[in-house]
Amino acid sequence: MKLTISSFSALLIGGLSLLMFVLWMASLLVLADRQNEDSGSALQHNLQAQIQQLQQNQQLWLQSQYYLLNTLAKSPDNNQNFQSFLWGYYQRNPSIWAVNLVQFNERGLPLSKSSKPGCRQPDQMLRANFDDFLVPRISSCRIDNKALLEIAGPVVTDGDAVVLLVSMDYFDFLNEFSSLTGRKLQRAVDSEQDFQFFEYGAAASDENLIRVKIGVPGEVFGELYLQPQPLSFWALFERQALVVLLVLILGAVLVMLLLQRFLLGPMQALAGKMHVAVHGQPQDGVSKAGVVRPGLGKLVDYFNLMQKTARLDPVTGLNNRVIFEDRLAQAIREGKRSGRKYALVFIDLQGIDEFVQQRGQYVVDALLRQVAESLRESLRESDHLARFERNLFALLLEVQQRDQLHNLVEKLYLSLIRRYRVYEREFELDAFIGVAIYPDHAVDANGLYQKASTALVAAEHSEWPIEYFHESEDQTDTSGFTIIQSLRRAIERDELKLVYQPVVDLQSFQTVYLEALLRWKDPEGHDVSIEQTIHLAEQNHLIKSLTNWIIESACRFVSQSELGDVAVGINLSMIDLHDRRLPERIETFLQQYQVKPSQIVIEITEGQIMQEPQKVIEVLAHLGVMGLSLSIDDFGTGQASLTYLKELPVEKLKIDQSFVRDIATNPDDQLIVRATIELAHTLDLKVVAEGVETLAVCEVLAEMNCDHVQGYYISRPLEAEQVSGWFETLVKPDLVRKGR
Repeated sequence: MKLTISSFSALLIGGLSLLMFVLWMASLLVLADRQNEDSGSALQHNLQAQIQQLQQNQQLWLQSQYYLLNTLAKSPDNNQNFQSFLWGYYQRNPSIWAVNLVQFNERGLPLSKSSKPGCRQPDQMLRANFDDFLVPRISSCRIDNKALLEIAGPVVTDGDAVVLLVSMDYFDFLNEFSSLTGRKLQRAVDSEQDFQFFEYGAAASDENLIRVKIGVPGEVFGELYLQPQPLSFWALFERQALVVLLVLILGAVLVMLLLQRFLLGPMQALAGKMHVAVHGQPQDGVSKAGVVRPGLGKLVDYFNLMQKTARLDPVTGLNNRVIFEDRLAQAIREGKRSGRKYALVFIDLQGIDEFVQQRGQYVVDALLRQVAESLRESLRESDHLARFERNLFALLLEVQQRDQLHNLVEKLYLSLIRRYRVYEREFELDAFIGVAIYPDHAVDANGLYQKASTALVAAEHSEWPIEYFHESEDQTDTSGFTIIQSLRRAIERDELKLVYQPVVDLQSFQTVYLEALLRWKDPEGHDVSIEQTIHLAEQNHLIKSLTNWIIESACRFVSQSELGDVAVGINLSMIDLHDRRLPERIETFLQQYQVKPSQIVIEITEGQIMQEPQKVIEVLAHLGVMGLSLSIDDFGTGQASLTYLKELPVEKLKIDQSFVRDIATNPDDQLIVRATIELAHTLDLKVVAEGVETLAVCEVLAEMNCDHVQGYYISRPLEAEQVSGWFETLVKPDLVRKGR
């Protein structure tokens, strides 16, 4: 049975209405129980207060009657008028027990007294007992089985003192209580202490009866015993049922109409369009109603499929271009408000089409999934990644500092050009990266797309696979643009040069190899240090071109020299050591100039090893297999692990000049250098001490069994044409001591 949207909505509304009805009935039960729990003490308190109020009202009424009778008693011929008035007064006020005017003789004794006894006893009817009555006084008493409330006060008539006494039934207020509450009372038990009144139907043995005290303790005292009258669930139900049912029915109808107008109708139309989008147009024999009114489960399936198609790339699971463009638009709006910068990065993978032809689309899809995972792992949480087409990926990165952006982009590049293993086959990818920055290069999305595409095309035609957009040579995205452009031109026009500093063996005093040092004059003619030159090249994506120039120049020098098997040492950048194609680049130049691999010494620093050591070790191991000699430069300034030193095909270890320069006078430096030499010899490594500038330092190193030395005491860096002259003179101990 298929559940349509309309029937599901009707069932849902009906179920919700039934649930609300059940909840309402449950609330009635809870309300009745709670009120019955709280009604005992609360009802007793309310009844006590009501009775006290009625008693006070009764006293006020008795006072009003007293003042009325007092006025009549003061009129002329009061006795005759007053007595005639009382005949009708008793009939109008049955609650009045007795009214009497008491006169006194000369001795203060009463001359008259009512036929009905009141609260004033004969011994209390003396004139002296009323002399201090400035206002009427109310008292209560019990006479036999009668409780009275009496008011007494002096009355002056024709100069004679008279006392007016008015008595009434003390419990007359209970009649009004019964009338107000609907409770019928009956007098049950009298005792010398109190009177007891029970509500009709209440049993004296019932422990749940409400007990209410009446009267004034010590004078007249009584008790009422009333039934609790619990609140009935069905009584509450009968009061509210009709209204609640009408509200539920009207609410359900109104909600159903609103759903049909604003939800169900549009959903049914959407369901038909989704069906067409997923399955195509319905066939002629298919009912249109059956198409546009699918079950809810099918509608959810349609929606999930369309959402996945609209948002995600089906191969990699990354966001597609639609979602990425929305994220880019949001980033630009945020940048306009906050001033933040964002980088749009295009990554173009090379060789995908060839892999498809060779291995098939299914294998390449698995490769692309691995590529997407590598990119995810290299990104920050705030970055966005999407796949635009077969081999084009796009990234949106927040730019906080330019150096951080360069490092992140290079990290992404290095994560891409690793070796992938898919279905027992290995693949290596090339990639080009183009970068444009908002708002430096463009202030809208279209402009950023255009600038990033331009940078990507430039990367494909450049020596370095990463390019940042720049419009002209007088505008760039890094500082020191004039120097960078000059360096670029210097590389292209072969305007750089290498100088060579000898490394000498301390035993044979023969030259072991020459370290090639880069030299370059900036456009103003000032010498720029090799460290600054390398740094500028690394920061501005010229390091690959610069490294190629150094390798080629060193190989050309070895090839053109007539010094036999002379070896040249060259320094490599960290970026070079992460390039798996570095061995191929070096092999190309070795073959081009017919240079033996043993004539090239690769010098690397400790810090370069510690940055992603496994990748560096893989590249250096390949170089070692080729026959190149490896040397650890500036040892002692980094954090190289001995484990990595054991894994590398290293032949030499060069101690940093900061430890060597003062070794003749500084015991701490002596201790460090001696320990380093012993460690290197234990690992079967030759030791080179650089920075040797005095004879004393040279002698200390010889005493420590250091293998090789390098420094100004031996020789300053030589121009290429001076090298042959250096080798013409044999380096002997006396010449070393004199310096050259």
